[in-house]
Amino acid sequence: MIRVLVVDDDFMVARLHSTLVEREPGFAVAGVAHSGAEALTAVRELAPDLVLLDIYLPDIPGLEVLRELRGGGAPEGGPDVLVVTAAAQLA
Repeated sequence: MIRVLVVDDDFMVARLHSTLVEREPGFAVAGVAHSGAEALTAVRELAPDLVLLDIYLPDIPGLEVLRELRGGGAPEGGPDVLVVTAAAQLA
């Protein structure tokens, strides 16, 4: 089972991503975070296999969260990270 942490400040988008993850065989939502700080804490506490990470977060930008995770802010090996955005100009 691949455990996924969903990170998005938009509650509806987080719910949509969670629903899509749960529909896929072999995947489960390990947790949901709505800010960069919550994401960093959740990664340490939940040790997910994959993080769906919004690039725009209210406190710590998604790319900063990614840098923190890659710089030692995650358990050994850390999760794979998929950066997502709803912004059309970045998609």
